[in-house]
Amino acid sequence: METSHVEQTPAEESSESAAEEHSDVDYDKNADDNRNLRARLSGRILAFPQVQWIALSGLFALISGVLTYRFMERHLPLSVVDEFQYIDAVNKAQRWDVVFTGDKTDQYARVLAACRGVGYGDPSKLIFQGTCAPYVPDSDTFIYGYTSADIHSPAYFFLTGWMSWPLQRFFHMELITAARLTGAVWLWLGMVALAWMLRRLGARWGVAVALPIAVASMPGFRLTNAYVTPDALNLLAGTLIIASMVLYVRGEWSIWPFIGISIVFSFVKFQNVFCVVAALVFLAWYTITVLVRRRLRRDGEATDGESRLRLPRLWEAIALVVLPLAGSTIWMVIRAHTVAAVVDRPPLDPPANLDGLTVFSSLDDAYQLVFAGTGWSGLTSPWSIFPNVLVALLIAGAVATAMFDVKTTVIERAFARSALLSCTAVGPMTILFFAIVFGARTGVLNRYVMVLIPVLAVPLCGRLTGKAAQGLLMIFAVGALYYAAHFAYIN
Repeated sequence: METSHVEQTPAEESSESAAEEHSDVDYDKNADDNRNLRARLSGRILAFPQVQWIALSGLFALISGVLTYRFMERHLPLSVVDEFQYIDAVNKAQRWDVVFTGDKTDQYARVLAACRGVGYGDPSKLIFQGTCAPYVPDSDTFIYGYTSADIHSPAYFFLTGWMSWPLQRFFHMELITAARLTGAVWLWLGMVALAWMLRRLGARWGVAVALPIAVASMPGFRLTNAYVTPDALNLLAGTLIIASMVLYVRGEWSIWPFIGISIVFSFVKFQNVFCVVAALVFLAWYTITVLVRRRLRRDGEATDGESRLRLPRLWEAIALVVLPLAGSTIWMVIRAHTVAAVVDRPPLDPPANLDGLTVFSSLDDAYQLVFAGTGWSGLTSPWSIFPNVLVALLIAGAVATAMFDVKTTVIERAFARSALLSCTAVGPMTILFFAIVFGARTGVLNRYVMVLIPVLAVPLCGRLTGKAAQGLLMIFAVGALYYAAHFAYIN
């Protein structure tokens, strides 16, 4: 039995080939359509502001975590900036114990200072407070066993104690490690708040992304956010205080957010009042500017949008000044009336000794120290150029907005001028304030003026608008971030 073979004609072969080609074209077209559809859907999803902010928040969380952890694993000893007293206050807070004047440190903090030491970098420069043992006597500890953490309210210590507990409970971390990691949370929130403020005040996305990264990469934030200290909230506090005042002046918020935010953060740490005063200086400068412009206007018509400029009513002006400043003294009043014991604690600072040269030479301290860490106590990492470059950039933005003939609004120009005044005057004002109120001689410290970083950042919103400028800022931010993560530096 033979099998028959059907042979195709040339016409049939051509028709079949054409059909296959047509099928391949349809398949490629469908694949392209699917890819285009996915791209359009992805683009639409990413176009939602909520998705953008979630992505940016995740990026900032990763950066703050990496910077904090990298520094922590290289610097086990306690910070010389009072971490010994602060970790003791956190340890007490977990037992619902508030630190008052006259209290002494417990053995947990004393053993840390005796076994880990206090200092940075070079092991030969570490200070060991006593012999590493389960019990350390008063005589071997700083200020003879007394704590100086009573200068701050218990707010930060209780927050840190509560935030540390899950890390201790579920990840079996030691208290000092868990407490230090909370600094990454405050840095992350500060970065998100700074980006939000910049966008709300008109900055381009490139600036809103790059500037918080650059700021968080500065060495000063390793001192405040990789150790246990109330200064960990500096960036968040300053940003929310300044944003609430600017949004009030623009007519977008009422007076109450500024008042509430100022009272809360000044209660956490009194030195945050520096930023409150800077915000009030801006309000005063803005009010005087508007009144003068209206006075000098010859015709009855408003110009340059002056009809939309709001001035605070009398009761608002009084409330904006009195309530935040009164709220900042709450803990000082409580502390003065709750002495735990008869105190023979030696003074922490030398007596005030004012002289004109010291006050005058402090005029530029804020600019020199606002991003700087410390260059002493045996540090071995290289000096960084990034703080000087960043502060120069921020000063340039403020000076251009305040003095140059650039496109800006009355509010922006008034803010830039008040920002330069506040950052220049904070040095002498700090020296005079501590001398008059506490009778002590204290210079300007970087952790005091870091709360003013958002003051310098706001004028930059309207200056870096070109793609090239934003690109250069992004390159700078990436470089600063790499340097900070690689060297884990603070000088």
